[in-house]
Formats: sequence, C-alpha cells, structure tokens
Amino acid sequence: MNKRVKAIAITAVLTITFLGMLREHQSTLLTPIQRWIHQPDLAEREKSIALRPLISCLNSVDGRWRHAYTNYLKRDRPVDPTLKKRFPEDFDQMVSVREQLNYPSVHDAYGCRLNTLQKDNLQKSAPELLALQNRFETTLTAANEAARSFDFFNSKPLYSVSPADKAERDNLFIPLVNDYLNASDQLRRELGAEDLGLRKVQLEQLKTRDQLKYAHILTYMLEARTLMLKLDNGVRDRTFTASDLSDATLPLQQAWDDGSRYMQANSATSNADYPENIWNYVRSPGKHYLDAVNKLHDDWAAKASPQQLSDDFERIGRRYDQLIEVYNDRVNSLL
Repeated sequence: MNKRVKAIAITAVLTITFLGMLREHQSTLLTPIQRWIHQPDLAEREKSIALRPLISCLNSVDGRWRHAYTNYLKRDRPVDPTLKKRFPEDFDQMVSVREQLNYPSVHDAYGCRLNTLQKDNLQKSAPELLALQNRFETTLTAANEAARSFDFFNSKPLYSVSPADKAERDNLFIPLVNDYLNASDQLRRELGAEDLGLRKVQLEQLKTRDQLKYAHILTYMLEARTLMLKLDNGVRDRTFTASDLSDATLPLQQAWDDGSRYMQANSATSNADYPENIWNYVRSPGKHYLDAVNKLHDDWAAKASPQQLSDDFERIGRRYDQLIEVYNDRVNSLL
C-alpha cells in the first residue's frame, strides 16, 4: 500500500506540501507484544490490553480509509509521466492486484467500533483517550455513510460523473472527511504519546530482566519511529536541515549496528526462538529503511536536485511503512 503523498519543494531546509492531512506513517503504531514481558506490572499489562484494539483499528481501518481517500483525490488528476522511472516499484504487475485487495467490503473493512469491555478498559487505563476515541468513531461513521452513497470504496471509478455533480457531492463529503481526519490525527497523537511512554518502561524492564534480544528489536523500532516523526515534523514546519538529519540518523544507525552484532553473536538454537523470528523478518525492511535515510543524507550533501531530494523523502516514508507493516504482521502471527 502506497501511503505516501508527494513532496514538491526542497530548499535550504527540507520542506513538503501535503494533500490534506494524510501522513499515515507519521503516527503508525507498533502492535504490542504482550509475551515480551512474562510478569509485567499490572498497570502496564492492563494499559497494553486497553490500547491494543485502538492501535489495531488505527493501523488497519484508519490507514485503509486514508489510502482510499488519497486515491479518491487523485482520480481527476493527470498521471505524472516521470513516475515510472522514479518509482518503478509502483508499476510492478502485482501492484494492481494488491490495490484491489486493499479495498475489501465496506462493512468489514471501514468500520471501527470498540465494544463495551474495550471501552471500559480504556476508561480505566487511559481515560483521556476515551473521548477522543468516541469522536473518532462518530466522525468515521458519518464519513462512511456519505462515502457509501457513491463509488468511494473502489480502487477505480465505477462510473463517470459530471464536474458539477462531483463538486456538489464533494461539498457535502469533504467537510465530513476533514472532521474525521482531524479526529483521527488528534487520537493518533495522544495514543502515540501514551504508547511511547509504555514502550520506554517496557524497554527498561526488558534490559533489567536480561531479555536483550527483545530489547534490541524494540530499540530499533522505536528509533525508526522517532526519526520518522522528527523528519515529518521538521519538513512540515520547514525547519529540518542536513545537520538535523545527521543528528537524527545516528541513534538509528547505532541501534541497527548494536542489534545486528548482538543477534549474530547470540544466534538462535531453535527455529522457535521468538525474538530471532521477529528479527529475521524485520531485518530486510529495516535495512532498506536505513539505506533510504542514508541516501537522503548523501544526496543532500552532494547538493542533488530538489526533485531527487523530494523523491528520497518519499522513499523513506514508503520504506518506513513497509517496515512497520512487516513488523506488525509478524507480531500478530506470533501472539
């Protein structure tokens, strides 16, 4: 799933113009691994349980909805003839197949409601998130109801519509979408902060209990997320410099090097080794993400063209999306 939108201007600092507020990767959340700590503190275990369905919803339903909306906005725009050369992976024969799979049935794929028990858990462990979740749920429902009245939930238009009719439809639809995206953005920010605080506590517990393989994996994933947030925020605010990129890359590179050395020196004795299994799956996309970050650094230092730097930024976001998707898929399969 291509979750990124185009970066179009890079000057002395890296800057970007977004289509709406569709930075899906910016707050993509890591699926909690409850088996990481065998005997966690009760409050932390309860919070992890409370956050898990909300994280799952945002990573699947919310991400899928944003992707559909990005494609909807592109329907009437001409295709950039340079895209195939710049991003050949988008034109692989399987891309259209994957696109179709990203549009499953409306009722199953685009609704996101917590049940009574899940809401009770959220009220107990993270009450400040419940009101945000309720607003998110309400605005998503309203946007879905409007979207079901036409062919929004299809990868390609099913029928033609006149510009006047589309403008009339969008005058009703777009404000509902903006309400939903604003609610989603706010929930993502607050949930991300709650989740990050919990992960830092878990990381210290892992180190204390000598669960170092788990600790190295979590350290790398947190550094990958931190760098993506810094890059996105700095680019959006037009404050991100080449020096900022160098400084932000160091912890990510260190986490990768430390994790690689430790895993190599302490290789698994069984195929059932749980952390080794996760590491083996995230190793390739993790390296691709790091390589993409380093390419932006090198091209920036070489004073590459604005288009090249813009493409580098786009590719970093794509690699990050792929890393998180592989990580979360593997975690879910091993729970």
